[in-house]
Amino acid sequence: MTDTKAPNLVEPFKKALGEATRAMANEPELNVAYSVDPPGVANDTLRLPQISRRMTRAEVMLARGEADSQALRLRFHSDSTHNRYAPRGETARTIYEAMETARCESLGARAMPGVGDNLDAKLTDQAAKRGYSEISTMSEAPVAEAAALMLRQRATGRDIPAGVAQLYDLWKEGLEGMADDSMDNLVGALDDQKAFAKAAWKVIEDLGYGDQLGEDPDAPDDAPEDQDQSDEAEDDSEESGGDEGQDDMPPDEMST
Repeated sequence: MTDTKAPNLVEPFKKALGEATRAMANEPELNVAYSVDPPGVANDTLRLPQISRRMTRAEVMLARGEADSQALRLRFHSDSTHNRYAPRGETARTIYEAMETARCESLGARAMPGVGDNLDAKLTDQAAKRGYSEISTMSEAPVAEAAALMLRQRATGRDIPAGVAQLYDLWKEGLEGMADDSMDNLVGALDDQKAFAKAAWKVIEDLGYGDQLGEDPDAPDDAPEDQDQSDEAEDDSEESGGDEGQDDMPPDEMST
């Protein structure tokens, strides 16, 4: 028979997790909701996995892991910087996205071991849902996930979670052979998103996907005629009334 007088610990846990998530994200107005929909952020609301009245350890650790992952991305990630350096090709972009997630999560995990434990629980849950334990060959193992795992391990010093260890082991020797030095450089740029994005391009190139990167957004303009036309347009603008119609470019709010 169900004990109707048993205390309901779910709501206090949700409230505490929401407060901790807002603090980690440095977003005091962030709404935190619990849903069966996939975790993520939409507008000002962060969705986290639903928690039953049983409050199993797996449910609690997964909710904490998803909360920490999303909060760290809100705190350390700039969409404008990320999009500026996003590769054009599908595989290169997938690697780039996975490593940016690993960057944000590693910044939290290396500062707070408890956050690292929560993120490991999230990785283990994802691995089970994606069937990574059934993978037996390198061709089946996604290189993006393996590269992100190597970055996490080098950045935090934490062991690879058991649920993804098999995937990582399939790629470890190959990653070290192709991108050992560039991966170390990536770890060194963890605190600076722009420098990290540029270093990620080198990792992607070393892994054999350089043809998918696209044009370097920082490459100098080699079309002098375009510059001449721009200079002429500026001269015309000055003659016809100065600054009207020009956009102010505010400085970046993030020091990534």
